[in-house]
Amino acid sequence: MLEIFGPVPSRRLGQSLGINTIPPKHCTYACIYCQLGNALHMSTQIREFLSPKELSEAVKQRLEEVKREGKRVDYLTIVPDGEPTLDKNLKELILRLKEFLIPVAVITNGTLVGRQEVREALLEADWVSVKVDAISLDIWKRIDRPHKDLDLEVIKSGLLHFASQYKERPTHLLMTESMLVEGVNTSSEELERMAKFINSLS
Repeated sequence: MLEIFGPVPSRRLGQSLGINTIPPKHCTYACIYCQLGNALHMSTQIREFLSPKELSEAVKQRLEEVKREGKRVDYLTIVPDGEPTLDKNLKELILRLKEFLIPVAVITNGTLVGRQEVREALLEADWVSVKVDAISLDIWKRIDRPHKDLDLEVIKSGLLHFASQYKERPTHLLMTESMLVEGVNTSSEELERMAKFINSLS
């Protein structure tokens, strides 16, 4: 089922038109704070989900409706009910969306950026947000409850690699998001580790 929602006001993205690219809860994490509830389909396998062509056509239709309503769209935001980089067709979708001449944003947990195909897809987006909830292994496992095949050191290395590539595109913007859960990742030591790592992403 295609789901295009908004535009909705965003503190960071202005008026954002949301694009849900993945069926509910296909994710690499089962975060303890997830507003969507328990992960239904935990996986690290990249595969096809929804048709990029059908998604872009649905976006086009919604943009025409928004124009008639006298509203504006500042960003087309890929923010699914799961992890967007699990989608094999993410790059194709981003390129199709850019044809509307509106900046494209992707909100990802960053777990798969160690893979070249994922980096290549995200490099096409104008704005990318990645999750950094913890740096210490035990805290990461407790707060994000990762898929068993994930490796925190590989993720951190992948984020650093992606950041170094992304900064070569001066019009693009890389953001990080961190959810602080009292008593889990809020010690001064862990916050310092997180701040140091985020700073290294520039």
